[in-house]
Amino acid sequence: MKISNLCVCVCFLIFGQLQPNARAAAVPVKSKGETTLQSTLGKLKVEVKIRTHEVPNGTPANPVKPKDSACTMSRIPCSPVDAIKISVNKTPLFVPRSAFADLADLGTAELAVENGRNILVLEGGDASESYIVKIAFTSKSVTRRTLVDAEFPDELLEETVYHLGRGTD
Repeated sequence: MKISNLCVCVCFLIFGQLQPNARAAAVPVKSKGETTLQSTLGKLKVEVKIRTHEVPNGTPANPVKPKDSACTMSRIPCSPVDAIKISVNKTPLFVPRSAFADLADLGTAELAVENGRNILVLEGGDASESYIVKIAFTSKSVTRRTLVDAEFPDELLEETVYHLGRGTD
């Protein structure tokens, strides 16, 4: 275990929650089935479920990109994301499909607090196809999604801002 992950785990055990600008240990995302993360971010008890499935995409010697797929071709078989569910204090949030529909071949997921924002951090792909997606959320809604190339994490490639619709508080 890396020293930084050990420090976060020790802080989590001592304080019982993630402090500002802290991260829980990254969890490997299953290539098929459901991966669950749970953590306390400030006063919020957060549970995230990520559902994936496998898509045949050839062999390492003869890879074949499936049509209409988000496959990065960094994993055989490919593993697209089917759904992401986020619950805060046992209340499910609406997670827009655009927050996850283009994701595949996730390696890890973790919950974090960055600059006062609750964040689901997803790392996927490999080498030149590697990426990091951050989905920000409050106790009521998903608010933002950013995507960066993992080789250049300080250069924002995409940003989507989500707003609550009418009739919601």
